[in-house]
Amino acid sequence: MLLRNLSKEIVVIGLSGGKILKGSVIDSSSDIIVIYDGKMFVYLPIDHIQTLEIDYDNEDNVQEPSERPIFTSQVSNNDLTLTNILSHAKGVHVEILVTRNHALHGVIASVMNDYFVFESPIYKTMFILTKHLKWLIPYSKDQFPYGLSKNEFSSLLPIKNQSLNNTFESQIDQLRNQLVVLNLGKEYSHIGRVISVKDQIIEIQNGKSDSIYFNLSHIQTVHQV
Repeated sequence: MLLRNLSKEIVVIGLSGGKILKGSVIDSSSDIIVIYDGKMFVYLPIDHIQTLEIDYDNEDNVQEPSERPIFTSQVSNNDLTLTNILSHAKGVHVEILVTRNHALHGVIASVMNDYFVFESPIYKTMFILTKHLKWLIPYSKDQFPYGLSKNEFSSLLPIKNQSLNNTFESQIDQLRNQLVVLNLGKEYSHIGRVISVKDQIIEIQNGKSDSIYFNLSHIQTVHQV
């Protein structure tokens, strides 16, 4: 694979949504590239990379890491897949980027066929369509977001007692008649009560009780109010 030839190179990566990242290439596969930005290891799904170029000048003086990333290919790059990384990351505090300008902090609780469950101290239980994940940054096991202690962080997470379906559509269908927020409520129309979910279309009623229909493929996150 072409990206494997870039090992240890300093690169500038343009992501969908306009984000720009710079770092040293640590690992790669046909599914994911791992870079070190001088402070953290960043896992980037290939599908969201729009441009990549070598930064020969390295004006930011990005250095190679003194340690290996938490998740890496063990035998061959065939096991460096997005599904495997998400599975290995369960229970580890991570930062993820799904929407354009809003990073989320929390832990991955479950990984299903086309979505994963993310537990956030701010948004509680979130259902996130995997294909929209733009980056994942794992933190050390003793590091928690918002300056919280381990006990404070754990107390803010919801109790895990819900049953999960294998697909995003069937899981969201379980939320019928519940108040939900779509895509972090970026638009007023993204907040309402789930009426129906069928054939990849979700119908919600907004605050005025008007029905609005969304294509589930374009729904990045869902969480209950």
